[in-house]
Amino acid sequence: MGMDKYKNRKVVLVDLDDREIGVAPLIEAHRDGGLKHRAFSLILINKVGNKVKILLQRRALSKPVFPGYWANTCCYNLAPGEEYLERARSRVKEEMGIDLGDGPLSILYKFSYEAEGLNGWCENEVDTVIIGEWMGKVVPNLDEVVDYKWLEWEEMKVDMQNNPDIYSPWWKMIVNEGRVEKYIGE
Repeated sequence: MGMDKYKNRKVVLVDLDDREIGVAPLIEAHRDGGLKHRAFSLILINKVGNKVKILLQRRALSKPVFPGYWANTCCYNLAPGEEYLERARSRVKEEMGIDLGDGPLSILYKFSYEAEGLNGWCENEVDTVIIGEWMGKVVPNLDEVVDYKWLEWEEMKVDMQNNPDIYSPWWKMIVNEGRVEKYIGE
């Protein structure tokens, strides 16, 4: 398995405004400083009364970039021709066994970041933050996800402060940026 499943994947290269400037192999885009590419981070929440829980996944240990880290519900690097919301729906089904059907998804914002991983692997993305709601069951694909949990927002923030090293860098940035918290507080 290993790197083979990534070998033929292509990603969309973008400028800081998420304008397409080219295409590159996925592996090359994640090595030695990387190449700025297009990604999304999907966050699924469920609201019961005034409690909001977030569905987190722990990334498979076989992933080259930030393996075993806790992150938002689902992340993905877009391939040429893929659309954000359409791919978010299909990708969360592939990774988490969740069929959102035509449940609403909202794009909250985009941000650019870089993060150095281990052994020359890195992230260098314009990440589009997408949010939706889910109440049903979760059937994770163990090739992608080693574990998952629903965690109350405040509880997760405390855990992130106490154990920052177990969370992916982009998820920490998204949580600290504040727009997700504002969104779920409405």
